[in-house]
Amino acid sequence: MKTDSAVRLRGVRFGYRPDRPVLAVDALDVAPGERVFIEGESGSGKSTLLGLVGGILVASEGEVRVFGQSMTKLSGLRRDRLRADQVGFVFQMFNLLPYLSVVDNVVLPCRFSARRAREALDRSPSLREEALRLLARLGLGDGTIHHRSVTELSIGQQQRVAVARALIGAPALVIADEPTSALDTRARARFVDLLIAEATASQSAVLFASHDRALASRFDRALSMSALNTAAVETTAEV
Repeated sequence: MKTDSAVRLRGVRFGYRPDRPVLAVDALDVAPGERVFIEGESGSGKSTLLGLVGGILVASEGEVRVFGQSMTKLSGLRRDRLRADQVGFVFQMFNLLPYLSVVDNVVLPCRFSARRAREALDRSPSLREEALRLLARLGLGDGTIHHRSVTELSIGQQQRVAVARALIGAPALVIADEPTSALDTRARARFVDLLIAEATASQSAVLFASHDRALASRFDRALSMSALNTAAVETTAEV
């Protein structure tokens, strides 16, 4: 999908009460293939911002565009389709399915998107083999875990399964919400390097949110939620 921007926000406001926005972003642009780090503490609006970009939330004001498509104007069904085809999402709580094996969790996006299935099959002879390749790249090459339920894995292992699921099928945008929170410092840096390497190979843009400023140097650009989210400033001014 050829556009000048992967993500474009203008005058975006979101709140659970109309008179009190929790997020207000005047402008944000992410270029295709660009890797952007967003730093912010808990409660700063990181997850809300990523939810708006991914079409899980809908802005009450302004415009959110993803690859030229207006997430504020698309129907829920069309937002779901765009997300399935174009977005790999690493959720803060992983959202892995406990009744599926590790491999089946990774392959799942290809069951909902023919485009991502084709992309995966361009890289490996089968969806299973592509899932195994990604798992091995992320340090889960031990074949004894591939058929286990994800509930049998450690938190750090579950985290890497969630990332492999997000990366399969070369989505044009990878959104990651605190994906390294369960890893130690050394594993965290290696994990981010692998994520960026896979995204670079797929020419995927990355929007990565974390409270860990030490990871920022690995990205093309770093932004702060304290600068992006003017709702916090507006709330302080009211007080």
